[in-house]
Amino acid sequence: AIGDRAMQLLLPMLFWYALLETAKLAAFSSSANEPGSVLQFLNDSAGTYWFIWAAFVSFLLVKILSIFNRRSPWILFLSVILVALAPVTFSISPLIRYTFPFFCLGVSFAQSREWWTSITRSHKPLLITFLSIAALVCFLAWRKDTYIYNNLALVHDMQSAKNVLLMLLGSAAASAIVIVLVLQCWKVGRSNRVTRFITVELGQSTLLLYLI
Repeated sequence: AIGDRAMQLLLPMLFWYALLETAKLAAFSSSANEPGSVLQFLNDSAGTYWFIWAAFVSFLLVKILSIFNRRSPWILFLSVILVALAPVTFSISPLIRYTFPFFCLGVSFAQSREWWTSITRSHKPLLITFLSIAALVCFLAWRKDTYIYNNLALVHDMQSAKNVLLMLLGSAAASAIVIVLVLQCWKVGRSNRVTRFITVELGQSTLLLYLI
């Protein structure tokens, strides 16, 4: 599974970035034989496509933590806390803090899919109403400092804590609404061959769009 995930995430990224670098070298006649050029290449690719590296590292961490199968939920929760509290540096490592918690959240949802399905089926109208109100309130209160690129998900006073909390709640509520809408559309159109081809066959290749 690790090899498959590497082929899915890392190989297309490295190929695409190598293609771009080759075109850049041909256009600007830069020397590829300069000391540290290979290291610089890897560093630049990691910085440009940090979210793909972070997703792959998150996958590896969860795979390692899954060894403790019986205590998996608590291990995941503890690992999220440790990653969130990790000191910020200028390397790529801190960027995992923006991906790993949500990756673990998705894993937790997948592990308790039956429980969540039973809740959403019995309380779907109430849940959609609550999420819509929460998303609308967060959107109205949204400000410049709420964006992740400005607050960096760092809490250093009460105002920054409000900004980070607003960002997380608003994003989670809006994402949940979109997921519900997509699932409803899938229930309606999954019997259509064209719809199944677009969502199942082509949908698995859409990750490459992030490389463009």
